Amino acid sequence: MSATRGFFITGTDTDAGKTVATAAVLVSLRASGIDAVPMKAVQTGGVRSEDGWHSPDLDFCLRMAELEPDRDELRDMAPYIYEPACSPHLAAALAGCEISVERIVEAFHNLLRRHQCVVVEGAGGLLAPIAETTTMIDLMAALGLPVILVARPGLGTINHTMLSVRELERSGLNLYGIIFCETTKGGRGKIEQDNMETISRLAKTRVLGRIAHMPELAQAHPPTGLFRAALPPGLFRPAGDSMFIEIQGKCAEKTGTQPVRKAFDNYNEIDRASLWHPYTKHSATKDGFPVIARGEGVYLFDTEGNRYLDAISSWWACNLGHSNPRLVRALVRQARELQHSILGNLTHPRAVELASALAGLFPDTRRRTLFASDGASAVEAALRVALQYWHNRAESGRTRFAAFEDAYHGDTIGAMSVGYLPDFHAAYRPILFPVHKIKTPDCSACPAGKSRTDCDMECFSLIEDAVSEHAKELAAVIVEPLCLGAAGMKMYPAQCLRRLGELCRENRVLLIVDEIAMGFGRTGRMFAFEHAGIDPDIVCVGKGLSGGYLPISAAVVKEKIFETFADEPIDHTFYHGHTFAGNPVAAAVAVECLDIYREENIVEKAERTGKALAAGFEALRGVTGVTNIRSLGMISAFDLTEKEGVTGIGRARRICADMLKKGVLIRPLGATLYLMPPLITDENLITKTVDSLLETVKSV
Repeated sequence: MSATRGFFITGTDTDAGKTVATAAVLVSLRASGIDAVPMKAVQTGGVRSEDGWHSPDLDFCLRMAELEPDRDELRDMAPYIYEPACSPHLAAALAGCEISVERIVEAFHNLLRRHQCVVVEGAGGLLAPIAETTTMIDLMAALGLPVILVARPGLGTINHTMLSVRELERSGLNLYGIIFCETTKGGRGKIEQDNMETISRLAKTRVLGRIAHMPELAQAHPPTGLFRAALPPGLFRPAGDSMFIEIQGKCAEKTGTQPVRKAFDNYNEIDRASLWHPYTKHSATKDGFPVIARGEGVYLFDTEGNRYLDAISSWWACNLGHSNPRLVRALVRQARELQHSILGNLTHPRAVELASALAGLFPDTRRRTLFASDGASAVEAALRVALQYWHNRAESGRTRFAAFEDAYHGDTIGAMSVGYLPDFHAAYRPILFPVHKIKTPDCSACPAGKSRTDCDMECFSLIEDAVSEHAKELAAVIVEPLCLGAAGMKMYPAQCLRRLGELCRENRVLLIVDEIAMGFGRTGRMFAFEHAGIDPDIVCVGKGLSGGYLPISAAVVKEKIFETFADEPIDHTFYHGHTFAGNPVAAAVAVECLDIYREENIVEKAERTGKALAAGFEALRGVTGVTNIRSLGMISAFDLTEKEGVTGIGRARRICADMLKKGVLIRPLGATLYLMPPLITDENLITKTVDSLLETVKSV
């Protein structure tokens, strides 16, 4: 996490010197040219005066940094102040209220909009309770800042400090370093020096500095000059390193180090010489691309400090945004325990938990989960399962598949066969197996000339004829539910999918639903097939399964199919798998991801926000050169036609380039433009982004 956003200062316990250390960090940052301000997340032991409640810790930091914020900023710098000097959760309970982590995070971002850096001081130690089930470490994770741990150098500090370090590691937080603060006189002997060296060695982290005992600080108004003079020179710059190693721009120049972006200056040059970009034209590489260095929430940040709204969820995967603290903690926690173990004749807890959790999401929970890595791998597995299922049942004539004409299911051989798109796959046509293609039920090109409001599913007769004609040789029908993504966000009604499910059941044909892009809340339901009220035989999932954090996918198969793969009396074992199928780290992130979807009501929120997105797109109706406006959950799209001699495809590329300059990342699908933002995107940002897109469309 870039330190330009700030630091979180915590301590081994109460009175470890957090406030003095916070002031020291603040003063040092400001002396280096960084516009840094303090924040006291929760203050207990608050003081009441004529003009309201005050935070003594915040007031001290403001005096030492000689800052005089306005009243609005003060509210954000100390969002919670309580009189009792006790645990935050108890102080709040005595005041008849509850501390909200979300409110603190909101206050932090309010400050960050006005300043470059915020130094946040916690209350008590890492596990000091904020609310009934929330501790200070949960706040640290929510803010996602590098953590500076403050400890005493004296007797007993090794145990206290190492316990805090281990808890930070277990929680997946970034320990930036340790500051030792002498809280009593006479703490400069051999014992204290050895304590600091021992902790640095055992914790495998740096000691950022040591602050001497300053009894003058006990004065009501300690002089700022004295405080500054007492800070050791180069306090946060140990030899060969710098506290500001992650800070870009003038701070790095003032501290005598090179700005971080200098390290990236030839990334594009090296990129052009060594990297093959997927789905990217050669000509597009000549000018170079933004070098994305980090992600936070719904945004991506490049090495130049530019921020981009990830309006396509990084290829439709990052449903929960970037750097979600819970997902990062799950990743780090699992990586410390077990990095990889095969699932062939072995198992591990995370794979078991994830398989069980996935099965519980379906109407019929009697299902088996076959893990893969990416979406195409899950589709390949599903096709093979369907094919062998009929072989196991001694119905060897069922060896073909049916799929929509415009479908896309991935770029492996089987996936290309059932999802053949000429623009992508023409060169591989000779090696693909034959598939019965079904007319795509695209509502924007209704064969009966009907609109969505008066649709009577006339187009389904073509689907019905194709499936019925070839039913005896079909192993399965595979479809993208309700929206064909790569084909240009072609959408069709849930009624069509429902009737297709009935048709497959009537003809004893398996139905495979590819939920890789549409699953996990994207359409306003956990799975898109839920809109149709069906329960497919095989469902392929991926992308949002891990929130886009790690590659993991799966084919979730009904038990009745799995049962045919027994090895007695005849061996019908499924000899198929991938090295990293069900990888423990990826599975751990996916388990946490499913918990977040459930506990934070992500799907319900996405349904509401999707309505705001659809309403915003309605403003595009009547705009010259715009046609076929459509929406489904958190997807909205429209097509561009020729305008003033520029093709729709050409206009789409220009609009995407202009939107990137405005800080919004979108990618065209031919002449189709769409927004598919993370499910956590708030309605105000949706409205702002749609307005910006409308303005750009009109101007290009």
